[in-house]
Amino acid sequence: MDNALAVRLLWLVVVVLAASLAGTIASWISWATEPSIGKALASGAGTFAGMVSLVLAAANFLTRRDV
Repeated sequence: MDNALAVRLLWLVVVVLAASLAGTIASWISWATEPSIGKALASGAGTFAGMVSLVLAAANFLTRRDV
């Protein structure tokens, strides 16, 4: 994979969109089980952070060059 700026920006957009979707779904599920804004925000933020780290780690693993 090329290390061009456009490819890195595309990865960043994909990571943010995937993490936002997962965080939103987790917040909705949390809100549906118990209507609490604090718990919904915490679950969404936690899921967002976890997804960002997971997707970036996977992208780093898949795109690294073995020397």
